Amino acid sequence: MLFTHSFIALALALFPSAYAGFSGKTTRIMPLGASITFGVGSSHGNGYRDDLYNLLAADGNTVNMVGSQKGGDFFDPDNEGYPGFIITQVDAKGTAAMPVQRPNIVTLLVGTNDMLQNVDPVGAPDRLATVIQTVLDAPPLTLVVVSTLPPNANAAANARVTTYNAAIPGVVQRFADQGRSVILADCHSVVAVGDLVDGTHPNDAAYARMGKVFYDSIQQANAKGWIFAVDGAPPRRRAGQPRTGAQ
Repeated sequence: MLFTHSFIALALALFPSAYAGFSGKTTRIMPLGASITFGVGSSHGNGYRDDLYNLLAADGNTVNMVGSQKGGDFFDPDNEGYPGFIITQVDAKGTAAMPVQRPNIVTLLVGTNDMLQNVDPVGAPDRLATVIQTVLDAPPLTLVVVSTLPPNANAAANARVTTYNAAIPGVVQRFADQGRSVILADCHSVVAVGDLVDGTHPNDAAYARMGKVFYDSIQQANAKGWIFAVDGAPPRRRAGQPRTGAQ
């Protein structure tokens, strides 16, 4: 019996998503970022968002993607992805969106344009921390899932991406050490330069892998008790938008 208990404990430690029991929950997810969040490069325009939605819904969860932007052919296209935006611009959009959308999960992938445009790359991790703090300071209790950036075909930009990505785990850990619900999603690990349709944006297969990385990170966060109940009613949809039954 002791051996059995020890084996189970080891299995739970090694494979958290296998035991997280993340089912029957209500998730209001706000994808926040720039063009990769919006889904540029995917043939359907959904990026990773539909893949993440489907994985969570298949587990028996009620999922609602929220945001003021509409992108892709998926029936729940809401997001806060702004093509071309740098970190400070995304932060401004996040500041405006949080009190309206009131998500209990934010998936954050931001910084690609700062790296492409060489916008103060040294200060980028601190600007990322500001975006995370913006989400955490908003009224609802929210899990922030912070992604590394995919690689870039431009050598100079990719060098900056590599340096920025190396700093992201430390930014995430700084919040976690403060007891805040912030977790890493290493999407860079599942995207190769050959997966980029234009040197910057992933193809459908890479986006699907990114959706799985976000999903696994949400599972890990749930195992830590970092998924909070949705706060308030779901944001109102525009006239003519279908209702999905999600909260």
